[in-house]
Amino acid sequence: METLYISQENCYIRMEGEHLNLTRRGEKITSIPLVGIKTLIIFDSVNMSAQALDLLLINGIDVLYMSKWGKLKGRILSVKGGGAVLKLAQHSAFLNADRRMSIAKSIVTAKIHNQTEIVRRYQYNNTIHDYNENLSEIKKFTELLKTADTMDTIMGVEGISAKYYWDCFRRLLKNPIFSRREYRPAPDYVNALLNLGYSFLANEVTTCLIAKNFDLEIGFLHSVHYGRNSLTLDIIEEFRAPFIDAWILTLLNKNQLKDEHFHIMCGDWRLTDEGFHKFCKLFHERVPTWREKFREQSHKLKTALLKGEDYEPYLE
Repeated sequence: METLYISQENCYIRMEGEHLNLTRRGEKITSIPLVGIKTLIIFDSVNMSAQALDLLLINGIDVLYMSKWGKLKGRILSVKGGGAVLKLAQHSAFLNADRRMSIAKSIVTAKIHNQTEIVRRYQYNNTIHDYNENLSEIKKFTELLKTADTMDTIMGVEGISAKYYWDCFRRLLKNPIFSRREYRPAPDYVNALLNLGYSFLANEVTTCLIAKNFDLEIGFLHSVHYGRNSLTLDIIEEFRAPFIDAWILTLLNKNQLKDEHFHIMCGDWRLTDEGFHKFCKLFHERVPTWREKFREQSHKLKTALLKGEDYEPYLE
């Protein structure tokens, strides 16, 4: 277990030999040996003694602090170094046009597959519309990925498939407020929820990639832009539909979030304070079961780069 999450609320971490002891209100929860741990991720409701932090750093274990809602707040790095071999492999793969394109194709193929799976799954609850024509068009364009030989072609297939997908998504919603996918300013509260959900997802994926010592600015599908975490954007493509889109369909169709939870500010739809608190609470309940999947994908990409193997993306 290279990466350890400690998310129990209001717990305290103490040192005992080569173990970390977790307690709450003076009662011991568990004891964790440090063997095999490279990164410890703790949430802002977790406290740690100075001796425990010292033990972690002596053992070459980095500590990452996250907010309750998944935003990376900071890092304490040991002096052990590490990550150079992975970064060299990552940079080498990026500079190799064929290798970069192969990884980009895998990511886009997985994204489109996961989008179509969400449509197929939810269409059984919505028999008013026929989605087969759109799904057939998506499949037709996905076939073009097999022979794509430029990044522009790959991005073009992704864009055209997305157009058909969002048309299906629109019809899966009971309330017809959503007409098309737009970013900021959000023209409706469905787009506002998608924007916020993707931001939360990016925080989670970024933390996993940092724990593995990736260079976040070097992506494969997304090009390099100063200050942008292109690799995060790559990986979240695989999880947008199954983790965020499917969840938002459920939130809205089951009226867990309603019109009253939103308002317009400067032409941009946003959650009210009450709506944001509810969104965060529901997200916090959902994300723990997915964190292992985010970590697994980070590990798969790391292994593929180090061994020169094909990258296996996340598929529903």
